[in-house]
Amino acid sequence: MRKTTKKTERTRDARGHKYRRTGLALGCSVVLVAGTACASPGEDRTGEDKKTSTPLLHGTVHIATAFDQPGFSFWKNRRMRGFDGDIAYYLAGELGFQARFQNVSHADRDAELEGNHAGMVIATYSITTARKKRVDFIGPYLTTKQGFLVRKDYNGIKTANDIAGKTICVVEGTTPEDVTMPKSTRVNKAGDVSACVEEVRRGGADATFNDEAMLYGYVGQNKPGEEQLKIVPNLHRGDENRYGVGIPKGHPEECKRILKVLQKFIVEQWSTSFRAQLPSLVSTYPDWENTFKPNPEDLNRFSSCQA
Repeated sequence: MRKTTKKTERTRDARGHKYRRTGLALGCSVVLVAGTACASPGEDRTGEDKKTSTPLLHGTVHIATAFDQPGFSFWKNRRMRGFDGDIAYYLAGELGFQARFQNVSHADRDAELEGNHAGMVIATYSITTARKKRVDFIGPYLTTKQGFLVRKDYNGIKTANDIAGKTICVVEGTTPEDVTMPKSTRVNKAGDVSACVEEVRRGGADATFNDEAMLYGYVGQNKPGEEQLKIVPNLHRGDENRYGVGIPKGHPEECKRILKVLQKFIVEQWSTSFRAQLPSLVSTYPDWENTFKPNPEDLNRFSSCQA
């Protein structure tokens, strides 16, 4: 069993205000608009978050996401930035709720929704059959293959055969964790993508294996003085991943409403947001729209509901 450490976490709303999630029993009744709780992930909340009578898309909706994932979701200047951040604000504007963001690890995404600690998860959250048994999904809003990020001066991995004998970092609770590597490969597990990237920078791992679109966000953040990074070209492993918006089960009408708005986003705003938030992908893939952009009709195929 993975150990969890109790700690005080904070949520942030669209204006950048902080809200302490532990130790505020009185405040909990005020912000519990989307069925969320004031305790931090991993704490025992038996019996306190089972109510589902409150509408999901009303007032304030707690959105669980990563706070340190460049290109997709990172907190800067009192606002959530990145492609996932753009989707969150778009949904809030179209559906008439206020977005309040809370940090979540990849391993805890399912639990945040199952315990009603968040109304949504928008965190490079891949739609899988196993996850759909626990939560509902609306998507995909982006599709991506899985690849390898290495130091820019490292040439030890060029082909699939080169993976054998190498040290690869993967993130707990993600689809790359389930992809089979050669037996001689050493697999290190970390709690988030940034930790794996840091292992690669300092030489603790030869590569990190994850969704290619996500990894290009880190390549786009290369700064002078840091160990430069690159994606191994034309080397993929595992299945293609499809990112979706996760919500707790039991909200079929809200699911349909989100689906319709997400389809509208793909038609009206997807390309503008992608170009602005993931420029390294745009420069690498001339056909980036056909590579990463889903067909709006695919949402009726892969979502937990149909509109």
